Amino acid sequence: MFDQALYQHPIMTQVRHAIVLNRNPGYHFIGNFVGQVFENVHLTKSLLKLPSGPHLLDKQGDTHIAAFAIVTDMGLATGIRSGLEPSTRLATVSLSLQMTSAPMLGELAVASVSEGFVHGAAGREGMSATKVHANGELVCFGSGSFMILPPPPGVELHPIPWVKQVPPVVSELDPGSMSESEVGIVTLAERALNKSLHEGGDFLTHFLGLYPEAIKGAAHCVVTNGPHVGNRVGHVQGGITLTHAMVTANAALGDGWLMTAVHASYISPGQGDTITADSKVIHHGRMTAVVRTKLMSSNGRQVLDVVSNHVRRA
Repeated sequence: MFDQALYQHPIMTQVRHAIVLNRNPGYHFIGNFVGQVFENVHLTKSLLKLPSGPHLLDKQGDTHIAAFAIVTDMGLATGIRSGLEPSTRLATVSLSLQMTSAPMLGELAVASVSEGFVHGAAGREGMSATKVHANGELVCFGSGSFMILPPPPGVELHPIPWVKQVPPVVSELDPGSMSESEVGIVTLAERALNKSLHEGGDFLTHFLGLYPEAIKGAAHCVVTNGPHVGNRVGHVQGGITLTHAMVTANAALGDGWLMTAVHASYISPGQGDTITADSKVIHHGRMTAVVRTKLMSSNGRQVLDVVSNHVRRA
């Protein structure tokens, strides 16, 4: 079942470990895979840390944008959830990040704080703010809002297990015990790792299928949905959809530009067989640019509406 040529590679070891951890209810594969640590969680604030590792690096050796987006989204939600019943479902409503473009080298630290709830709303929409540092240097600050929702029909939610307890550091996966979805994750991971080793590029880009196609002033990127990117209720995790938008927006402008801010409105869950991002440059100046990105699911519903700001590289 396992590709023996890749079995001992540390990335495949991490994939198998994440599958074992994911058998504890309350979390999801991609969160267990990136391996963020819930270091300090209080009633109104939280500190998440993301240790560096080969499974998280992009081709330049920085923390991959997907790992950054996943842990930032989780940090903002944890800043709110820490004051609620631990199994509470929070759906991302909006997320805004201002980025310094400092290198994301080494461990990331995501410090978030709850800013309370929207007054006068029919539902409970919580707000939080965050700062992200890499090796002590500020790489991002931002805010997010999250709506408290009941679980989907037939879904029982559990608390995220690793908030109150430290997950095991190592584990062993019995191939004979694997479910169909777990086999699919391992197969996808082996293909992604094999591609990165023989064709170049980084593991996460291949694993998530982040291959934007750029045309003049625009870009297009289709990503396949599946359990490797799902959240606790089976929808595409919010950090993954944000990554999809950011990567496509960057492709619309090309390597000569840096993204400095992103503002995302979450419209509907990431469902369907595929999610498609379409980016269009709506301003292209000498020093700054603005890109509009829409994410659509294959079931015809819009998932995200995103506006990003960019500056020309020095």
